[in-house]
Amino acid sequence: MTWVGVCVATDLSEESARAADACARLPGRPVLILVHAADADEPSPALEVEAERLRARGAEVRSRVVARNGRTVANTLLETAAEEGVDLVAVGARGRGRAVDRLLGSVSEAILRGGRTDVLVFRGRPAGPLLSRVLIPTELSATSVEAARRLVGSGGVGEGVLLYVGEEAPEELAVLADELGLVATVRTGGVVPAVLEAAVEKGASLVALCRVGGRDAVAGVSLGSVAGGVALTAPCPVLVAYPRAALAVEVRELLSPQFALADAVWRDYHETRGDPAIDRVFGLFVDRNLVALARCRRHPDGYELDAVFTPELFRGRGYARRVVGALVEACQNEDLYMHAVQGLEEFYAGFGFAPIPERRLPPTIRSRYDWAAGDMASAGVTPMLRPAGWFVRDGQA
Repeated sequence: MTWVGVCVATDLSEESARAADACARLPGRPVLILVHAADADEPSPALEVEAERLRARGAEVRSRVVARNGRTVANTLLETAAEEGVDLVAVGARGRGRAVDRLLGSVSEAILRGGRTDVLVFRGRPAGPLLSRVLIPTELSATSVEAARRLVGSGGVGEGVLLYVGEEAPEELAVLADELGLVATVRTGGVVPAVLEAAVEKGASLVALCRVGGRDAVAGVSLGSVAGGVALTAPCPVLVAYPRAALAVEVRELLSPQFALADAVWRDYHETRGDPAIDRVFGLFVDRNLVALARCRRHPDGYELDAVFTPELFRGRGYARRVVGALVEACQNEDLYMHAVQGLEEFYAGFGFAPIPERRLPPTIRSRYDWAAGDMASAGVTPMLRPAGWFVRDGQA
């Protein structure tokens, strides 16, 4: 994690100066761009004095006064960072509850949510260089592991602690700590309080974590609750890394011991549960998070596709199509029946399903809708059948 250019937001306060000093000592000695958001684009003698102070300390510095022109301070800074092509934005933070849109207040949260770079939220008076004693929380997702590797790879980390919050440390924690030359530690309880407690106990000069965990990244969340909570309340500077890792997507059939994972996801879908004795369940995992499901249930007189479900946070990414494709491919040697939700007939037609009269459904499969008294249309479903036959998922041939 070596930064070439750093946009340092400044209101010319003492705290802004400390943030600039810390950035000037980052590995690789990045170019600092001091940005002062003002009502008008006019020269600022005070800003030039600050730039000269940093140059005297050996930093390469440019300064800019940027007129807001009706924009918020946060948007002014974010747009300037994009223009400059920097890979880190540093901003001070006095915490929540200050006047809205002040540079060293709530603006830091807006930059965390809206930025597309790493963000350094600077607070307090670190003893020594910023990377001298780093606390790195991780839940071992691809995003957090990638952020930890990038930081350690910069070569500037002095002492480092890898923190996992949970009841039991996974084996991967020790492996990652050994790979990165860090000390691993485990805490229990709420994640944000545990991180803050560890930061104080370890005397951290910096807390470094990814802006989104694995589930946040899958859901498209811009700022995870842990990263936001730590960045805006920690007693020391916090580096929030922008994720660059490509999340691994895998579709596979679940083994019997994994049915509990499916049951947890299905809890919001009519409290559906899987039965290993009669069900084949297929799931789509993104970075080890189960985010889509489909089930093939064996009845005494036929096979039924049902329980196709993707939690709302993870919809709109084609996950249902991929998991249904995996199921149909695996079960292609059987006639597959289903009760398709009206409006989704075209979706299932892409897998070879076609509408059929209700009477063609095997009795035990049809019996699930006996309450509809022969009027499945009023129940909002369409009986469909996919005859046994060759099927290969897109990209699998």
